[in-house]
Amino acid sequence: MQETVLGRTGLKIKRLGFGGIPIQRVSEEEAISVVRRCYELGINYYDTARAYSVSEERIGKALEDVRDEVILATKSGRRDGKSMLEELDISLGNLRTDYVDVFQLHNVSSKDAWKKIKEPGGALEALYKAKGEGKILHLGVTSHDPAVLTEIVREDIFETIMIPHNYLTYQPEEELFPICSEMNVGTVIMKPFGGGAFSNANTALKFSLGKEYSDVVIPGVAHIHEVEENVKIASGSYVLSDMEQELIEKDRKELDREFCRACGYCQPCTKGIPISYVMRAESQFLKRMGWRPGMEEQIANAVKATYECIKCGACEDRCPYHLRIRMLLPQKAHSLRKLLEERNAW
Repeated sequence: MQETVLGRTGLKIKRLGFGGIPIQRVSEEEAISVVRRCYELGINYYDTARAYSVSEERIGKALEDVRDEVILATKSGRRDGKSMLEELDISLGNLRTDYVDVFQLHNVSSKDAWKKIKEPGGALEALYKAKGEGKILHLGVTSHDPAVLTEIVREDIFETIMIPHNYLTYQPEEELFPICSEMNVGTVIMKPFGGGAFSNANTALKFSLGKEYSDVVIPGVAHIHEVEENVKIASGSYVLSDMEQELIEKDRKELDREFCRACGYCQPCTKGIPISYVMRAESQFLKRMGWRPGMEEQIANAVKATYECIKCGACEDRCPYHLRIRMLLPQKAHSLRKLLEERNAW
């Protein structure tokens, strides 16, 4: 597989990394086998998060004896310093290590969140402290909003960023990736498969790996055969064939007006409906993570909120991808309700 350096961190990484969300869905034994197979095939960048339930623990168990040969990246969504440090210590224990190579602020997708993080006593202050103590080697930030992330990168604090990018989510190409290149900030690409919505995962992975601005692509995997297939793709040519180009154009034609990129511009809804969550819950969240504790209630509450929609169209006016939200929202809600009914959770 191709190798590169992750921005100004100096870390030498394979272009194909490991996304730690799906291993929550399988048994611990299978999860450990999957992570170990990644290591055997040369993958050395492993991404997880405190929010991914048992993912950190399973990665820690799988890689404890080869810790010095791999790069561990995790993240926390806490915004205050005290709880951020508490979560960091939990991550260190779960990962069975004294330090994290890349520790990231998780999903900083609004200016308000970034402001809170930078306040005295906030998460950023705490992470500087932890970095000084050697618990963190490099600081990163993740987001679903390329505009917010672009402004954060300009402040020259972080060595890496993580952002969704694929052949339907192309907005980061406009400003974010060029500024990262200019400032030598490492780029970690998540959701290359569109959360599982695309028709051909191999084509989607080649597309992402073939982009010069992507340092490492981290598809989520839950099974050994997926790891082996991904490594096979990553070890070959990234040039897309005519057939693969046709597959991409087919997805673009069929999904472009239905696929939610989680940019959040549709919010806030005048009636408090979590629009982006409802749009993505089935095709992206459940497909990747499965039914986690609390999700039945969360989805049920979101579905009930959609019944308050007055079809004002404000969300559609703000959506940069021109999604037909007023048509799609009740369809998504109906499908989610059927899933809940099948689980006797409605």
